[in-house]
Amino acid sequence: MRVVVTSANFIPRQWHLITNTVWWQDFPRGTSLDYAALFGTAEDQNSDFAAQLVSFIASMVNEVPSQAYWINEIAKYDFEGAGGYLIVSLPGIHTRSPPYLESNYFLSEKHILHRKSAHRAFVGCVQTSVVGLSHRFHMPSDAGSQLRALSAFLGKCRENMHGTTEVILKRNTNIPADANAVSVLVGDLDKFSEEGSVQLGFLPREVAKWVAPLSDSGLFNFSGFIYPREALEAAFGVTNTKAQLLLYVSKGPEFSRISGLICGELIPPLCSLIASVKRCLGLWRLEEVLSNIKWPETLETDFIYSASSIGTSINPQFIASFASATGKRLHQDFDSQESDPEWGCWTAKHELKKPSISLLFPTIDRVKKGACGIQLCRSLLSLPEKTWQRLRSTGLFHDAIPQQYARIGHPMHVKVAQRRFKSQFGGHLFGWTYCGSHNFSPAAWGQLLSPPSKANPTEARSASSGPRLHICNYELGIILISPPPGKSKHGSESRHSMKAIALPFVVPPPRYEGCDRPATRLAMREAAAEACVLQSNDVVDLSDDTDEDVPDEDDEQEAELSDCSQQGKEDEKIYAETLWGQVDSSQIQKKD
Repeated sequence: MRVVVTSANFIPRQWHLITNTVWWQDFPRGTSLDYAALFGTAEDQNSDFAAQLVSFIASMVNEVPSQAYWINEIAKYDFEGAGGYLIVSLPGIHTRSPPYLESNYFLSEKHILHRKSAHRAFVGCVQTSVVGLSHRFHMPSDAGSQLRALSAFLGKCRENMHGTTEVILKRNTNIPADANAVSVLVGDLDKFSEEGSVQLGFLPREVAKWVAPLSDSGLFNFSGFIYPREALEAAFGVTNTKAQLLLYVSKGPEFSRISGLICGELIPPLCSLIASVKRCLGLWRLEEVLSNIKWPETLETDFIYSASSIGTSINPQFIASFASATGKRLHQDFDSQESDPEWGCWTAKHELKKPSISLLFPTIDRVKKGACGIQLCRSLLSLPEKTWQRLRSTGLFHDAIPQQYARIGHPMHVKVAQRRFKSQFGGHLFGWTYCGSHNFSPAAWGQLLSPPSKANPTEARSASSGPRLHICNYELGIILISPPPGKSKHGSESRHSMKAIALPFVVPPPRYEGCDRPATRLAMREAAAEACVLQSNDVVDLSDDTDEDVPDEDDEQEAELSDCSQQGKEDEKIYAETLWGQVDSSQIQKKD
């Protein structure tokens, strides 16, 4: 199987007229299906290439069951020799994966399974919710009796150091509305009994439809944790409060036989599981791959980023977040033994004093002289004039000059970042190189959202989810690492030579001179008008040809997320009401 990571879209002119980057590697077919590799992590001895690749594919085909066979295809190949680390971005507001927690109870098809979990079998965590709390506990006819019972149960629950408590997951195979229904119960974990427990609600339908078959087959174990206070507030019907449920997934008793047990009907649920397991994305994935390596700041020779689009909301805070994610620290931090993770962090304050990155973007003069004309560049390059005016005094901008003589005059649609260091002994170069589809923008890499304000109680209740990263785009890239001498974590890293990596632009890039101006939207529009005047001697009216006030793509994405969220809430409410009605009916029949 050949895996290709490119900056080009599947448009003919981007392959024939424009400079792009391409990385590829061929992977051999494995001797057997390797499903365990689909759940690897960056901490594993071998690369997590397969896990990242299959997660990216699953996120795109999850809602198209007929395409889920790709999961099975990936399992046929051996990716242990991968030469780099995949960097994935997916749209959404993401939180970090919570730490591993030991579980005592697992979902089981026929009975509640009481067994302690093992860290070595841990697969990952899925962040979901409990549906149906307000319907069950916020009923006028109840007079608050069930709420008081729930409050008493939750008050007795032992919270762990992360503020969560374990709940019981139970299969409801006798509910006609959904054979995959899963109930969520809370009770005394030391001497649990269904009679002495309180049912909170259910797993959402879209989650239950893959949890149930994977659990029933014995391939995976599922356990759950909630934030007690959050669940109580949701039961009270507090506005905008959703009871989060952290679904911990581990290998089940039949996982070792997955190659023989997996069948056509289990492939879509497996695809949904892979798409749902939390992974580091965008800036956080960059940090996962690079920040654990102690890069010697005093030996840095250059840190560059070339992109065809630079985001509207670029500011020192974002640039500092990006630099910090790649492992950049203050000089005095290199030999520090300080355990505080915030010690020596690169911040916006440091960025304002001394910019960390050289941004490569073509000048308007270079674009005017291009072989393909200005019009092609107008649909390719994106830098708002306001962004340029805001950053022009920082010294960040450098000219993007094509490296190969044959490519001079052709616009570059590349997204390449590289940070290099030079060894004190022998002048050996090491560092890392990124290439792929990520432009230099918060939309591609993610915007770190501010912590909830204490002055806003509704937002503050969601603080249990921790830091949040808002990503707007689907992106895929690859990082090639040449680590400091003697610091290689994986064998594949040591084979990369910084000198052997061909960059599409001249290094070091020349800094903008005082008269230089980048090819902003406004500059290209003015240049196009000037060319039209010279050709026709007519006056060109540009009053309707403006794109300076185009809404930031982040704003558009937030609107889409809001609309989808509202529709999802309505669907969950209908689903929960239906299940509660049938659960109550079955309990009445049992009593009769």
